[in-house]
Amino acid sequence: MTAQLGEPTATQARTTIRLAVADSRQLIAQALGALVATMDGFELVEVFDGTEALPAIVAQHPDVLIVGIGADPTDAFDLVRSLRGIALTLEIVVVADVLTPELVTFVLEHCLNGLILTDTPPADLAACLERVASGHAVLPANWQTALANHRDDPIDSLSERQLEVLTLVAEGCSYEEIGTRLFISANTVKFHLRSIYMRLGVRNRMAAARKLTEHGGADATHSRPAAF
Repeated sequence: MTAQLGEPTATQARTTIRLAVADSRQLIAQALGALVATMDGFELVEVFDGTEALPAIVAQHPDVLIVGIGADPTDAFDLVRSLRGIALTLEIVVVADVLTPELVTFVLEHCLNGLILTDTPPADLAACLERVASGHAVLPANWQTALANHRDDPIDSLSERQLEVLTLVAEGCSYEEIGTRLFISANTVKFHLRSIYMRLGVRNRMAAARKLTEHGGADATHSRPAAF
């Protein structure tokens, strides 16, 4: 059927998806932005500094926001919580290097629209983002396995650094004391504790320490070499 005057054709009617990138790692953020700019059907709104992006994201209000997550997800997690807290209508997709139980749990708990790993081919990335923009959720194929392995023995799922922090917590050390002994900041200690609580399914220091005691106590940290 021939289109009537003023009626958009199928090509014209296709909505361009306005997409933005937020990542405090500027090189990676710019690379993601450059990739998005080459994909048909997408308009790159802006590449935001993940640590200070909230007001600009609200002002620009893209359709989809890609949030990059590196080794320390603290800033990215805080940004997502803030966006969800103000109830901004926005599809959020996390792009991460490694699939961890903590990350999967965070995505599910905050009702994010996607979790994509950085080893995803560009063509697949475009397909995933189109699905997200259409209201679907996208997760890696093995996300359920990651959660199942985590739930089998949550203490064993902790990193070496998290085990060190948890051991010192069980000894009654303060944030500052833990930071001094491990040569990290108090804020980093708090970040590790948030991750530990999430992985162990607890809400406070006492419950976390009890989990360690039930598992076998501080000896659990001696089976592997320390990692910094």
